[in-house]
Amino acid sequence: MEITLATVHVRRSAQAVPLAAGCLAAYLPEPLRCKVQLLDFFADQEVSTVVRTILDGKPELVAFPVYVWNRVQVAAVAREISRQQPAIRLVAGGPEAGGDPERLAAAADWSALVIGEGEELFAQLVEAWSTDDEPKSEIPGVIFPGHPAASTSDPRPPLDLEKLPSPWLSGLLAPTPQGGVVWEVSRGCAFGCDYCYEAAGHQKVRSHSRERLRAELELFTQIGVSQVWVLDATFNYPPQRGVELLELLLETAPQLHYHLEAKVDFVDPQTASLLSRLSCSLQLGLQSTDSKVLSAVHRHLDLDILNEKIHLLEAYGVIYGFDLIFGLPQDSYSGFIRSLDTSLHFSPNHLHIFPLAILPGTRLAQQRDRHGLVAQPAPPYEIIRSPSWSEQDLQRARILAAAVDIFYNTGRAVAFFPALLELFEIEPHHLFEELTDWALKQSDIDQAMFLASDQWNAHDAYRLQQGFLSWRLKQAGLNHLTTAVLDLLCYHFHYAETLLGPELAFANGTEREATDLWTNPWLRSKQLRLVPFAYEILDLQEMDEMSFAEFVELFRPVGSTALFVRRGGEVLCESLSDEMLRLLKESDGSKTPEQIFAGSLDQKTGRELVEFAVAEGLVQKPI
Repeated sequence: MEITLATVHVRRSAQAVPLAAGCLAAYLPEPLRCKVQLLDFFADQEVSTVVRTILDGKPELVAFPVYVWNRVQVAAVAREISRQQPAIRLVAGGPEAGGDPERLAAAADWSALVIGEGEELFAQLVEAWSTDDEPKSEIPGVIFPGHPAASTSDPRPPLDLEKLPSPWLSGLLAPTPQGGVVWEVSRGCAFGCDYCYEAAGHQKVRSHSRERLRAELELFTQIGVSQVWVLDATFNYPPQRGVELLELLLETAPQLHYHLEAKVDFVDPQTASLLSRLSCSLQLGLQSTDSKVLSAVHRHLDLDILNEKIHLLEAYGVIYGFDLIFGLPQDSYSGFIRSLDTSLHFSPNHLHIFPLAILPGTRLAQQRDRHGLVAQPAPPYEIIRSPSWSEQDLQRARILAAAVDIFYNTGRAVAFFPALLELFEIEPHHLFEELTDWALKQSDIDQAMFLASDQWNAHDAYRLQQGFLSWRLKQAGLNHLTTAVLDLLCYHFHYAETLLGPELAFANGTEREATDLWTNPWLRSKQLRLVPFAYEILDLQEMDEMSFAEFVELFRPVGSTALFVRRGGEVLCESLSDEMLRLLKESDGSKTPEQIFAGSLDQKTGRELVEFAVAEGLVQKPI
């Protein structure tokens, strides 16, 4: 039986890994596993393109993991496959199959829906279909639409993870050099938040064995992947489990960058210390900072504990971000902006804000009438209104969230944001409301573009920051500070771009042994940045210790050009002398240093300058 496992990802990114499909395929017996083809698609692709690609493989069975972001598209693909090739069996699984089986069953001509963890159930289906027309008896956890006598959605007990083969170690999923991997460490969640599907049915955590995890990490290291998204809803609960995982990462693959999700309550000194030794980012799900709002959805947060734990992370230099949800029961727009202000006063590295979604199968979906929640009946199931949230307030929150995403996240504002709040004597939400009003009055920005914040890149956000801050300073009568503010903005933009860019390598022996450094042409390296500033860059780097007013009073805009390079994972920023700047700017691959300086610099000094530039990799031999 020829089998296609088709995954429709939300977007093209390093996280677009068909992990669910790989797990299903890995569990199949070898004779069936070798008949499996994994195909990846994306939400922006046409249904006809997806269908054509699937049918080109001549499958007899096509299975889809179905999520909020792909449900509509997957159902359309399944209907078209049935229309063109009605003999092909179609299977759906994933959260949408478990949460909303009846409506999903009606959306296409499915042969079966798999409810819950799918490895064992899918294997039973495939083995049955490879020998018989239909399974001879009910399979608990599988629904056969149109065949009531052989249909059940009774939940199965959790799978024994020790029995599940690794899709990475089996070769079904192949990590790529400098790529990213989505790495499953555990399944389940110990916390039963009403809006979440993670703990549905089984409110506990099961972890993969240390031996399997170590072997997967060794594979990732051997291949040379760059970053790992750790799939563990709360990696640090209980805390000792988190400690053991971090120790494993440090022992086995400390050079990788990890993305982790944690619960702030369980951060302790040992965990913070281990995190500080890793290259990692930590996402903390606050959702709200109002304890009454959180209690309504069975979550808990103590602001005193939050303050203590964040200071602990900061003391160890751990990078962290927050999640917030707007639209929660018992919350309101005014409550949401209090949570926003509280969160931003901690200066998180990232703030992810999203609307409440009433996901099928969650406790919140079952209790929507009790809370008076009106939500979209189809994906993404976002809240439309509630007793404490009008449609207008939800739209205000949506626009405010976009402003935060563009200015703070994409614009990487964490380093200078507190200085702006102090300068304008303003709360964060007021600044973002002003940004929204200003941005939507610009001729090249409309509301739809603004709301599509995930489409903005760092350069777009930087230009918006420049325009808004120039306007805001003028409005406040602070024009005399504009040059200093824009210089600081420029510094942080190029610092971040350099940090995320390629490393500058030292020169190799061949370049150092060139016959004559002075009479050979050189080419400036593409891995460095030359950035002009109104102020001396060395003075700007001292601005953290003073206010903008103090800085302008103390320093004058004498001008400088800074060199930004990344080396050893660190950003180096140096002020350039006039001679070095001239050498770098004019080293275009055709001019020699002798021609560049044309008698304005004596040869001894010039040769020393060029020798340094060559040795440091700032200039290279033209190809």
